[in-house]
Amino acid sequence: MLWFAIACQMGLCTDRRPPPTTEPYVLTDDGGGQLISAEADRADLLRWGGRVEIRGFCRSACVIFTTLPNACLGPGASVGFHGSNVNQGPIGNQQMARYLRGEAQRRYLAKWQYIPPTKIHKMKAVDYVKLDPQVRICDH
Repeated sequence: MLWFAIACQMGLCTDRRPPPTTEPYVLTDDGGGQLISAEADRADLLRWGGRVEIRGFCRSACVIFTTLPNACLGPGASVGFHGSNVNQGPIGNQQMARYLRGEAQRRYLAKWQYIPPTKIHKMKAVDYVKLDPQVRICDH
C-alpha cells in the first residue's frame, strides 16, 4: 500500500478512476491504462468494500479489478489481455500476473504477456470465469 502512495505522490498515477461514492461502483468500457494507477484504484475499491460491477469491455490493466472479492462481471462483458509496454523485473507483466489466478494466470504467463500492447487477446466474461471460477458473473 505504501508503494502506491509513494508512486502517486511522485506523479506516476495520472489516470486514476473516480473514487467510489455509490454502490454499486460501475466500471464500463475500461481500456486499462497505467497499471500503477489501476493498482491504486483497486486498493481503494478493496478498502471501500462495496459492490463493483464491471460492464462492457475490460482491457489491459482493468483486468486486475476482476479478482476483487467485491467485484462481478456483467453477463455480456468481455476481458482482454496483452503484455506490458514497461517490463522490467517485477514491474509490468509480473506485476499484472500477481492479480490473476488459476488458469487465467497460467495462460497470461505462458502466452498473453507476449502479445504486443498494440494488440489484445479478448474473451467473453463467461469464458474468463471458466479460467478463474472465483470470478463472479453479476446476477443482473
